[in-house]
Amino acid sequence: MAGSTYDGLIRGLARVYTRSFDGRFGFFVLAGAPTVLFALAVLGSLLEGGSIPVTIVLVALSAAMLHGLRIEWDRLLADADPDISMPSQGIRSVAAVVVGAVVTLAITAEVGVSSIVAAGITAIVGALVDRDDAVAIYCGAFVGMTSPDLFTTYAQAILAGFLAGGVFALCRPVFHGIGGKLGTTAFVAATAVVALTAAEFHSDPLPGLSTSLLIVSYSIVGAVVTYVLSVRLEWGPVIGSGTVGVVGGLSMPVLHPTVGWMLAAAVFCASFVGMALEERLPGIGRIGTAGLIAGVVFVYTTPYVGGSGGKLGTIAFGSCLAVVGVDAWLLERRPG
Repeated sequence: MAGSTYDGLIRGLARVYTRSFDGRFGFFVLAGAPTVLFALAVLGSLLEGGSIPVTIVLVALSAAMLHGLRIEWDRLLADADPDISMPSQGIRSVAAVVVGAVVTLAITAEVGVSSIVAAGITAIVGALVDRDDAVAIYCGAFVGMTSPDLFTTYAQAILAGFLAGGVFALCRPVFHGIGGKLGTTAFVAATAVVALTAAEFHSDPLPGLSTSLLIVSYSIVGAVVTYVLSVRLEWGPVIGSGTVGVVGGLSMPVLHPTVGWMLAAAVFCASFVGMALEERLPGIGRIGTAGLIAGVVFVYTTPYVGGSGGKLGTIAFGSCLAVVGVDAWLLERRPG
């Protein structure tokens, strides 16, 4: 009798836990971030760039991204066996996210390297030391990329890490294999914590035409190289992206002294596109296209929410969704 009562209690708690982590909640938590950033890109092209043709292109890309979100919603509703975190797994993931956030911020603030290099180092070491939690550690690294001007204490990074860890567990069933999901998770948490402080996000002017072309070009390369390392060479997405981040973060300022910091960020942003699983964005063509979109959106969001951890990942996330949306449109219009 006692055994059946205990089993019933455990099943009841499991049902409550599963409902609490309903993928539909996670979907809406993450869906808002790329929607906002793509809207800001449209705003940047219109108000800062003054280019009607570019604005039209960005509106079309935003529509494709929203269609990609609808495809993912339909996919979620059709999933009869979502990947739900168990309580112990969720706790471990939260701890790993917090560690990644604190380590990345510490490397940036104490060692003096760029946040891009710091995040890349955290990713590579995390994947080599703890393969099971490498993805959660990398998610935390994006939280830790928040500018020290915005996270002025480690307590803020820890708080954002805990919040991102909760979002990480909540969103496990959704957007599986879409590049940039980890950064979007970090962006939701980091911006929420920054909003509680008096700090103001950074704002940079739109880059000039030559720099913009470099950004888009390097974005395509960064996405494709990461995809090759991750999928073709089987390094895995974390080590693939982390390696591209470290190499780009160290080389771009040397190759392009004036705008190298911006190009390094663009390369790292595109590396998150290359983290997409092959079954979600199959082929280098789709990855390169998503990298191109990421480069364009990167350019036109430079005046907004600068310094926030996860912004680059959110751009990549929306760009991958835009390709998913375009693919769906083409499939829907295919004869027969």
